[in-house]
Amino acid sequence: MSRAVLAFGRNDVRNLRRESLLFGIVFAPLVWIAMVRLATPPVTDLVAARYGVDLVPHYPVILTAFLLLTSPIVVGGVGAFLVLDERDAGTFAVLLVMPTPMRSYLGYRAATVVAVTATYVVATMAASGLVPLGQMPALVPIGLLTGLSGLVIGLVLLRLARNMVKGLAVMRALGIVVAGLPLIPYFLGPQWQYPFWLLPPYWPAKTYWLLSTGDTWWPYLLAGIAYHVPLIWLLYRRFLRSLD
Repeated sequence: MSRAVLAFGRNDVRNLRRESLLFGIVFAPLVWIAMVRLATPPVTDLVAARYGVDLVPHYPVILTAFLLLTSPIVVGGVGAFLVLDERDAGTFAVLLVMPTPMRSYLGYRAATVVAVTATYVVATMAASGLVPLGQMPALVPIGLLTGLSGLVIGLVLLRLARNMVKGLAVMRALGIVVAGLPLIPYFLGPQWQYPFWLLPPYWPAKTYWLLSTGDTWWPYLLAGIAYHVPLIWLLYRRFLRSLD
């Protein structure tokens, strides 16, 4: 198992080096960190001076839009693109006749998406300079929940796209759903948020908003996990059927 994981990891590094587009996507969060860290304070001062509006209480929704919800799009998308590339290269033809390597590959891919997404969330939020130090430990489980959303995004992309070109188009469309719609509940009362429960990224976003206001956040974390797990299993089974 460990040898298979190392082999898959080395192959990922080679693929990322070969595909400049994927390499650029991986490092896109550095641009978003710079935008949030450098632009938010002066914009906050400008809006306060010109319009008398304090943006500081709304920093959580800014961080959610630019950092929290972009992480699963990037990592889930790259993970799906790597799968598409390996399928086109004929790698699956070998793995499908060797049950253990195929299971190892899918387990490796899922664990990588979740772990890397969580790392992106914690690292980018910390680097923004806008998150209180006391909230950082709680960002770890929130990041892992966001990683589950990244896994859902990757599986949906694999379901809708057969190659990398179509995958990029699907990824753009998913970006609107993932990074746009889950922000709406921030401006709505609790009674209007129920329809948004169907969106996987709603759960990590809502959990973080509650954390940022000092409210009890862990029930939403658990509810998010309970929602993601069967959804991932359903998408995973459909992905396996598509390989037959």
